[in-house]
Amino acid sequence: MRLSIEWLKDFVDFSDTPEELAERLSLTGNNVEEIITPFNVSGKIVAGKVIKVEKHPNADRLIVCKVDIGSEIRTIVTGDLTVKEGDIVPLALEGTRLGDLVISPRKMRGILSEGMMCSLEEFGLEEKSDSVYRFKEEIAPGTDIISYLKLDDKVLDVEITPNRPDCLSVIGLAREVSALYDIDLKLPENSFEVDGKCEVDVEIESKGCWRYTTRVVRGVKVGPSPLWLQRRLIAAGVRPINNVVDITNYVLLETGHPVHAFDLNLLSNKKIVVRDAKKGEKLLLLDGEEYEFSGDEVLITDGKRPLALAGIMGGEDSGVTENTTDVLLEVAMFDPVRIRKTSKKFGLMTEASYRFERGVDPNDAEYVIDRLSTLLSQLAGGVSTEVVDVYTRKIEPKVINYPQKTTEKVVGEYIEKETQKKILTRLGFKVEDLDNDTWKIHIPTFRYFDIERPIDIVEEISRIYGTSKIESEPFRILTKGIGRTKIQSLRYKLKTHMTSEGFSEATTLTFVAEAIVDRWNFTNEKVKIKNPINEEMDVLRPTLIYGLMDSLSYNYKRQNRNVKLFEIGRVFKGTTEQPIDVEKIAAVAVGRLNKYDYTDNRVFTFYNFKGILDNISDLFKLKFGFKEAEIQGFVPTRTAKIYLDDKEIGFIGMVDPEIADKFYDVKDEIYVFELSADELYDNFKEVPPYRESAVYPSVRRDVSFLVPKNFRMGIIIDELFDYDYVEEAGISDIYSGKGIPEGYTSITVYCVFRSNEKTLSEEEINKTWTEIKKRLTEKYPLKLRFEEV
Repeated sequence: MRLSIEWLKDFVDFSDTPEELAERLSLTGNNVEEIITPFNVSGKIVAGKVIKVEKHPNADRLIVCKVDIGSEIRTIVTGDLTVKEGDIVPLALEGTRLGDLVISPRKMRGILSEGMMCSLEEFGLEEKSDSVYRFKEEIAPGTDIISYLKLDDKVLDVEITPNRPDCLSVIGLAREVSALYDIDLKLPENSFEVDGKCEVDVEIESKGCWRYTTRVVRGVKVGPSPLWLQRRLIAAGVRPINNVVDITNYVLLETGHPVHAFDLNLLSNKKIVVRDAKKGEKLLLLDGEEYEFSGDEVLITDGKRPLALAGIMGGEDSGVTENTTDVLLEVAMFDPVRIRKTSKKFGLMTEASYRFERGVDPNDAEYVIDRLSTLLSQLAGGVSTEVVDVYTRKIEPKVINYPQKTTEKVVGEYIEKETQKKILTRLGFKVEDLDNDTWKIHIPTFRYFDIERPIDIVEEISRIYGTSKIESEPFRILTKGIGRTKIQSLRYKLKTHMTSEGFSEATTLTFVAEAIVDRWNFTNEKVKIKNPINEEMDVLRPTLIYGLMDSLSYNYKRQNRNVKLFEIGRVFKGTTEQPIDVEKIAAVAVGRLNKYDYTDNRVFTFYNFKGILDNISDLFKLKFGFKEAEIQGFVPTRTAKIYLDDKEIGFIGMVDPEIADKFYDVKDEIYVFELSADELYDNFKEVPPYRESAVYPSVRRDVSFLVPKNFRMGIIIDELFDYDYVEEAGISDIYSGKGIPEGYTSITVYCVFRSNEKTLSEEEINKTWTEIKKRLTEKYPLKLRFEEV
């Protein structure tokens, strides 16, 4: 919201500089982002009266003027041949800056020009001027034109929060200044001629329109707006068009309530019907674009054809033109949600939609339309009819019973009751004494969408009173010393363990782009956000992997090629209507296992990365199972699902090198795992089951097989437990290199034999061991390499 200081002073009389006002306003929650100088002029510009005009002796397209500036007569050479004796013109003298142009005396075809006559274009008040500007009123020569035209105005660029639509107006911010400085707010008085009833009927058929107020103004003369009006609009960032359109824009900026003017003679009927759009219906709007509607928009029609897209923009075929003589004024209130949806669907963000979607005052319609009539009467010569007002969804002011001690209780400092009362009154609230301890506060409808509870009243009082006046104290709270809950303790245990494994904890965004989810496609569930901040944050993350991969990629591309990250956080599944969140832990790794040990050149592989999961299972006294799996985005032979008591709780895998390279610019192998932290917490065993120490000795046997590449050794390990006396089995070594046939890997498997009833004899062990080797080499494509006893 661009707030002109000169315009603001019509409503509140204050003496602070723009910088001082900006600082105080910012402390109330209306943050001033910058102070703008809308008219880039400085120096000395004075009124000059042309007392003599002569042809230039050396140029046909120049004239030489003698100009009285009060203190002296100046010689001015100009190319505007229409300048004549008696004209009063703005004259820029030496040293004046007009934008990038600095004025200095210079000879023009042999005659020294001691300044420059200015047009409105040089002042920034017109896009293109045809001639030097002449003042129509009498001005004394030498008058300071910068002050006279108020070209030294300053504009505050105020950031208005979405919950304060009342501040999207000069009056709204003036009300804030009134309370801040404890000075009176002066509203303009309306005065205009009323002649007869309005012949236009109004029907509201759409629930998207809550109120529609209108009147006809006859006999208007369309033409340029006066300079003061154009200047204020330009300072606010609005381009002047003509007096009627400019008045509607002026009233919008002044009151914060969007308005519109139709050419009455372009309506097919003397009727306004507000209805929902029909599917496929089209309308050419003022931006020159034709829009097709789907049926959920609200239209202003004359009963036969659409005239405007309600709350957003008027139609091209019903707008005010230079031939307009009678106008139909519109001051309405529309459903903010409907306006927001329509504005977003068509990408139409206008001054009107910006205010309607945040909520305007539904009960200021009569004042606003009277303000329009007053200005039209003064600047366009129109005569107004009576008002037609249809109010289908009446908004009554809210009432809050406010205990007077609430402010001190919340703020922590006593504020005089009269001070509180005065602040609220200045802000437009009506305060009544309900009893000695309670106020009955009537909330104005321009704060209808904002003030709901007593705590909101506390905020209003404290921000105007000044939080800097409130003495701060250290925060105090009584604690019972209960420490962490079970879940918090286990989460801390898990974090500490991952840190000890050399991983760094990451915290990534909960929102991700739908395109990323579709790219990986290893989860079928997608919880979309109905109103996302942007397209890059339109889905709640179904996995922690996406964020961790982005973080890994960010580090890798900055020459950190050894990355180990983990995250514990919530992910989302289900539907948009019924999302379910669960806690998971995920980790990603690339590069060396230990980058700080120069003697250790090992890099991450599937097996040592899986070892991290084995350590987690030991930490929680659990036993994980692994089954080979094919998951989109991961290498099939290096991917497995993780099970706990036959229940799937996660997965581990190597990222598809093509995805790693194409989307993350990582050339090395990336390993990830993700598993349910909730399952770890729920199944954690504080005290593991008691197990008696073995009475009888065990015997270990090792054998090396030549195994074809890509063969699943997990099948072999699982089958070993089917044989008698096998207590433990696993892989003790993997080797590929010299002496190993191409296409094979040497894998050493071990078995631990033990009986709970006796000491096993060498004969019994050898018999079982021989049977195992024979059956495995017959059943699977394995070859014996050598055996260790």
